[in-house]
Amino acid sequence: AGGAGAGHASSSSLSAIVAPSMLSSDFADLAAEAKRILECGADWLHMDVMDGHFVPNLTIGPTVVKALRKHTTAFLDCHCMVSEPGKWIDAFADAGASQM
Repeated sequence: AGGAGAGHASSSSLSAIVAPSMLSSDFADLAAEAKRILECGADWLHMDVMDGHFVPNLTIGPTVVKALRKHTTAFLDCHCMVSEPGKWIDAFADAGASQM
């Protein structure tokens, strides 16, 4: 049963993490876009990974994460919308993803 809020942290212990999606960036200058986003106050960079199968769009892959990692130490949050996420773990880890 439990009352309202049972099992949840109190609002005073919560803090938001701002993680804008890099999918809205100018891919011709992704490093500068990441820098600008972080300078505007983002905590993390959110990488929308789509394989064209699980969802109809094809987007960011490990090659892009690896290229961006060379230009930032920011936390790269890779949100995998893919049919077989397990097969991508090593590639994204090697590329410098902070989280999948």
